Amino acid sequence: MQVTKLRAKNQITLPASVVAAAGLRQGDLLRIAADRDRVIITAQELRERGRTYTMSDLLGAASGLYDSVADIDAEIAAGRAE
Repeated sequence: MQVTKLRAKNQITLPASVVAAAGLRQGDLLRIAADRDRVIITAQELRERGRTYTMSDLLGAASGLYDSVADIDAEIAAGRAE
């Protein structure tokens, strides 16, 4: 298990060995969830490498991430505040 430090603006750096083992590349999307005292990071595969998807292709990709439109609005407002 690797250790990393939470930095300013809640940023972390993933160890190179973890990135390589997971086959991640710059621009890949990661899903983040909290489970009590654990943070779970999962690669989100929305596209094949080199293929571009339309919004219709991605419809539903974020389902289950938010409970309501108000939650989405709050997330957007928090992002703008950063």
